[in-house]
Amino acid sequence: ATPRTYENQGGLFETLKQIDIKNNQIINVRQRRDTAYQELLKMAKDIGKEKQFVHHAGVIQSLLGYREHPKYMIVVMIDRMRRQALNIAQDFVAHGRLESVDQIFYLNIDQVTEAQRNPDLDLLALVKAGVEPIQKVSHVKNWPVLIDSRGKIIRGIREETEAADGTLLGDPISPGLVRGRAKVLMSPYEKPLESGEILVTRFTEPSWTPLFINAAGVVLEVGGPTQHGAIIAREYGIPCVSGLDDATKLIKDGDFLEVDGSEGTVKIITEETEGGVRNGDKK
Repeated sequence: ATPRTYENQGGLFETLKQIDIKNNQIINVRQRRDTAYQELLKMAKDIGKEKQFVHHAGVIQSLLGYREHPKYMIVVMIDRMRRQALNIAQDFVAHGRLESVDQIFYLNIDQVTEAQRNPDLDLLALVKAGVEPIQKVSHVKNWPVLIDSRGKIIRGIREETEAADGTLLGDPISPGLVRGRAKVLMSPYEKPLESGEILVTRFTEPSWTPLFINAAGVVLEVGGPTQHGAIIAREYGIPCVSGLDDATKLIKDGDFLEVDGSEGTVKIITEETEGGVRNGDKK
């Protein structure tokens, strides 16, 4: 039911306009990759394995991307089904059976199929029944990290969330040390993320990926090493700290941060010039 990026092309365009085409994470990671390749190539030459290294590196670089293809096809198929559901919903809306096309996502497949056969089926009543369980938990702002098979809520509360000097403690996800201004976002397109700013949010998913091109660092409330934001941060070589409870409340837009992705710490710095590190610079 989640709106797709192609349905909000204006928001995507605004994000793309913020990208510094001369200095961004895609360029930086390409430079680091090339440097690493040359270092490994030299090591291979030193042990007489240059030809084997070049061959296997070429195979990996050419074929590794195919591991993503099955997931890509799943995404494509789900989108096709979503479009079909919306087409059906438009017909229901046209005949006064639904008030908006998005209401179809509160129905299950059997109900939609029956509604196509039976024009007298009360869809709004079914929608109301589908919405009811969601409304019962609409007041929950922060869902528990874990719920076991018996329904027991497990809240992994960190024993220490703040060091004596005020440093915020999280989990080290992607190594590196960087300083920059914070930009707190609850959705990917609510406001621009400028080049060199540090992205602070609860968690991310694929629609957030374009923002990482500008991000100098990432701070997440939820997620471990395999969370989407963590994986993208490591791919781009961006320092990232996760598991920092209430980060979006403790950190405000414009706060000057030091993010240590190796130690899992975040400092809110009052003096921007401390240490001589500029916004978005890495130590």
